[in-house]
Amino acid sequence: MSGGPYGRGKAPERACMSLQDWPEDDRRLWLAACKPVDFFADHAGTRANHAIASNLKAERGYGRWLTFLRARDPHCLADAPALRITPERVRGYVDCLISLNNSTQTILGRLQDLGEVAEIMGPGRSWTFIKALASRIRARHKPVRNKNNLKLSDELLGLGLSLIDRATSVQDLDAAILYRDGLIIALLALIPLRRRNLAGLRLNQHLVAINGSWLITLDASETKTRAPLEMMWPDELLGPLATYLDVHRPRLAALAGRWSKPIYDALWVSSHGSLMTEIAIYDRIRRHTLLAFGAAINPHLFRDAAATTLAIADPAHVRVAAPLLGHRTFTTTERFYQQAQSFDAHRAYVNAIFGKGKRS
Repeated sequence: MSGGPYGRGKAPERACMSLQDWPEDDRRLWLAACKPVDFFADHAGTRANHAIASNLKAERGYGRWLTFLRARDPHCLADAPALRITPERVRGYVDCLISLNNSTQTILGRLQDLGEVAEIMGPGRSWTFIKALASRIRARHKPVRNKNNLKLSDELLGLGLSLIDRATSVQDLDAAILYRDGLIIALLALIPLRRRNLAGLRLNQHLVAINGSWLITLDASETKTRAPLEMMWPDELLGPLATYLDVHRPRLAALAGRWSKPIYDALWVSSHGSLMTEIAIYDRIRRHTLLAFGAAINPHLFRDAAATTLAIADPAHVRVAAPLLGHRTFTTTERFYQQAQSFDAHRAYVNAIFGKGKRS
């Protein structure tokens, strides 16, 4: 199937209009906003300080908005960009997203993207109606992920280590794949990086040897919160990392075939001899957790597991979950602090029932 303005093989209502197919005014304004900092230029674009990934996300989200307009009201694409972003059309956009069974979180993300780009298309206009609509949707939000199957970090670590152990009982490529997967899961259990950062780890750039250990370091431009992140590679995984780097990574890197590509300094190497993508890591983690626990656990839930584990094991120090998860402030981890208080209250309740600490 050919590509076209909606993307290869996608139904129009689910696709994203690529930047090259945007109306001329929309494309011009967006490109100007994303203009990078240049010493010789008078000024940079208003989104020059945003992470590349953030700009790409907003661009794709706005592309979906334009796709909706082309399908439902194509004549309005001739209007000025800001004039066509009306409350009525945005409500229709949300209705369309709902009819396509998008999750509440996805709909909120689409509105966030639209609101961010609307500020570029019409900086002097008020876009509060987009935020108000998002607030109403958020109020009735029901999480899609089923956290009833959430495991604690020690269980996830145990799975990773068991895969590493099992790799000794198989041969060659199977051993390398199993060992790599086990190391990924074990690392994620102890350092719950976001998937993009996990997949993007590079030797000598993000993983630096220091006095017999390794430092994981991410620049501010590489993190979601735009804050730098540094953590030592866990001591418990130094041996497995050495084995992976000395034995299994070279075996994977030496593979040659149709899908092999230069891996350069990528830490994680696929079974095709190329660097592992985010989706490949996502799929491998879900596959192993499904086999082990009867329910697939995606990489993001490792972050929830870390905060929950800390809340149970050491509620007094649950606030360290914020830097552990790379959050800029404590606000994002507030619910885990409340969870820890709930655990403490329940312990006191159980102690009272069993007479612990009761007067004689």
